[in-house]
Amino acid sequence: MKKVKLDRINRAILENLQLNARISNLELAEKINLSPSACLQRTKALEDAGYIRAYMASIDLDAICINVMAYVMFSLRDHAGHLRVQFERFIAKRRELVDCLKVDGEYDYIALATCSTVTDFNTLCEQLLDENPNILKINSSIILDKTKWFAGYPLENLMWRD
Repeated sequence: MKKVKLDRINRAILENLQLNARISNLELAEKINLSPSACLQRTKALEDAGYIRAYMASIDLDAICINVMAYVMFSLRDHAGHLRVQFERFIAKRRELVDCLKVDGEYDYIALATCSTVTDFNTLCEQLLDENPNILKINSSIILDKTKWFAGYPLENLMWRD
């Protein structure tokens, strides 16, 4: 992948697309004071460089599905590199686990799980333990309410790479 300089204009493109991926190129160009063709060229370069992973819709799951969400904390028995890679591949195959982060502290990984019912969530946890003997234990916290949900990164507050 070719690197792209993250100048003021490219930063503005990323900030705007993160908040509204459906913005038209014309609207985006107007917001950042750039010609539509230059804006499109820059956006394409940011995509090609891998800075934009995907364009997705933020779906109100509660409005369309009966669901239970939980944070799932994993502790591994063995932390050997090849076993961590094996665990990560194992987790990546489970659609119910919508994200997974390697963390420090008491747990090794924390994942966000989405199931239809608590019974389904319990079954998921049992299957995970049965299918991967390197999982020492699973702790979980059922999400009761989404006080603040992911709405993009605070790009304006972060230190940008050159």
